[in-house]
Formats: sequence, C-alpha cells, structure tokens
Amino acid sequence: MNSVTTERRSAGTEPQRHDYSPQYPAMPLTDASAVSPDTPLEELNLNWREQDLPERVRTKHVHRLHPYLGKFIPQLVEIFLRKFQPKTVCDPFSGSGTTLVEAATLGINAVGSDISEFNSLITRVKTGRYDLGLLEREVKDIVGKAISKPQLILMERGAIYDTSEYLRSWFAPAALKSLLAYRALIPDYAHQDVLRLILSRSARS
Repeated sequence: MNSVTTERRSAGTEPQRHDYSPQYPAMPLTDASAVSPDTPLEELNLNWREQDLPERVRTKHVHRLHPYLGKFIPQLVEIFLRKFQPKTVCDPFSGSGTTLVEAATLGINAVGSDISEFNSLITRVKTGRYDLGLLEREVKDIVGKAISKPQLILMERGAIYDTSEYLRSWFAPAALKSLLAYRALIPDYAHQDVLRLILSRSARS
C-alpha cells in the first residue's frame, strides 16, 4: 500500500489529497464489486493507502479470525476474480486462506495447500461449513468447563502443566491451567479445528 503522495494542511483544515503517484493520478479503486470482465485493466488503480482501505474494510468476512503477518489485501483477490472469473482457483501457497475465502464468497471453486500445518488449519476453519447452533453450544460449553474447573480437568486427563519452562515463562499459572484444560477437552467436541484455533487466538491474547 505504498504510494507517492502529497498533502497540504492549512490551520484548522483537514489534509487535501493530491496525486497518489506519477503513474496513478486518479483516486484508487475501492469498490471491488464494481469490477466486471469488461473493466479495462488500465482502470484498475490499486494504489491504495491506509485511509482508502482501512483495517475494518480489509478484514471483512473471516479475514480477521486469526493474525497472520503474510496475508495480502482480500480486495486485491476479489478484484481479479471478478475481472477474470475463473472456474477454479488453485493457490499452492495459500497461507491463511485469503484467496480461498474470496473465491468461496464469489461461488468459485478453489483448492489450496501450504507447507505450514497451522496455516492449513486457519484456512480449513475459515472455509469450512458448520452447524452454527452446535458450534455455539460447543464453544460456550468448553470455555465454561476450562474456566470453572481447570485443575480437575487436568487431573482427570492426566495432564501435567508445570513441566514446560517455555510455557511457564509466558503464562501465569491460572491462565496456563485454563488453556491446557481447554486443550484437554477438545477431543470431546465435533468442531475440533475451530476450537483449536480459538485456543491459539486466546493464547496470543
């Protein structure tokens, strides 16, 4: 999202936007839904700045489900899918699944792979189909159990939480017990991939 820009500010006024770059003097395209196969390539000004596509816009759908530093802007994918309308998309370096999510949103078949097992987990969760009622009940149930009785759960499952110096250096004892109790309960539920991703997101937080 880098661009060459100039802004002029007068006392008490907002910055005035001028040319984005020598190549793209016009405002960039921000309405991806306006793109069609008939849209000329030279009209696809994708020279965005943060204010053109803020985070709340870039993280539409499920793109903010889990942090991933290598992801690119989903609008970029959407624009080219709308322009070229492929029957099937193959992403051999799918990362956190941005391309596959956008393809699914537009009803386009897509397949992807990644060398990282965790990246593949993120993608499976983002693109999966769910019984939402059951998923909601499972999330509430496992969180409630992990918070209310973590020590008992750990004892029942034979989990030992104080043997990893790495984990003890990152988490307070109570938090670590709850996280490991939650992990021990995951096999009891149907939506295990979703619960694993929630665990990762919670541990990061």
